[in-house]
Amino acid sequence: MVDFGPLWSLPKEDFIKVNVHSFFSEEPLENGNTSGIEIFFRNDRGTIIRMYGGTLGIQEKRLNEFYAMLYGLRKAFFENFNLLELESNHAGAYWGWRFEHLDGVIPEHQYVVRQINTMKADKNSIIEIEVISEESNRLATYLAEHGARTWDRMVELEAPFGRVKEIWYNDMGLGPIGPQFETVCELDLAVVVVNEDGGIVEDEEMV
Repeated sequence: MVDFGPLWSLPKEDFIKVNVHSFFSEEPLENGNTSGIEIFFRNDRGTIIRMYGGTLGIQEKRLNEFYAMLYGLRKAFFENFNLLELESNHAGAYWGWRFEHLDGVIPEHQYVVRQINTMKADKNSIIEIEVISEESNRLATYLAEHGARTWDRMVELEAPFGRVKEIWYNDMGLGPIGPQFETVCELDLAVVVVNEDGGIVEDEEMV
């Protein structure tokens, strides 16, 4: 198997990159959700600095895609991320709001598209928005569906976990994860000694 390396790319120096993805299901999931979005921010070293996942309760696919972009821009605004690269793999939504005078945007979507344009036009920020392939947006894609299946609102995730960590490591070219690659604090390890009877003596029993 050929390893082509990470598909996700670092943002420019001093920029923050936010990847967004919108999940939508025509049939309700077990928890009743039909949609989910995911937003995560990484700095120019690739370190994850913010992650959000869950659902806004949007019932229409394209509208949910627009809101994924808007949610990412809103979070960037509140975090004072003024040099921003936003990436989404939703080409239809991306091109939908790029037309002047909202041509091609249906009336039901025009409010959220205006908000995206307002955020992007902020003179205090440099915001670049790009459409990418789903393969380059694997972490956001995974977390959007995970959020839809797990929560009934938007949740800030504290730390990478399981599959999230695996995709992140692959994105950064850091290789596999697993127990053999994890480290623990030496102080958390008990010294184990086997006595003459074959029994185990823990460190607190030793003198």
